[in-house]
Formats: sequence, structure tokens, C-alpha cells
Amino acid sequence: MTCGRPAKLAKAPLKEIKDLEEKLGVTLVAYEKVPAYKKLTAAGVAKLKAAEKESGAILVAYEA
Repeated sequence: MTCGRPAKLAKAPLKEIKDLEEKLGVTLVAYEKVPAYKKLTAAGVAKLKAAEKESGAILVAYEA
């Protein structure tokens, strides 16, 4: 699961992407890179699962 957001691009990369869109006949969306998942200890996983249960949300741990 990733939760990327649209990337903020400079003019040159944006032009390259727009040119590629025209060549391929598609719409492209550039997303920021998502940090790597954090490898948790068993204790860390247990804390994460407890927080998920309490909050009713799905939590994902990424490298800081």
C-alpha cells in the first residue's frame, strides 16, 4: 500500500512528461517517491496492531 501524492516538478521534467503523454496518447500522473517501509521488531508490530485496533485505521510504517 502506498500513499503517494502528486509530485511538484520543475518545468523541464514537466515538459518531458507532457511530450511523452502526446506520444503515447495517455494522461500521466507523476507521484512523489514513497519512503521505504520500516522493518519493525515484533514489539513494534504489536504496538502498531494495538494502535490500529484502537483507532480503527490501517497504519503503515515508513522509514523516517
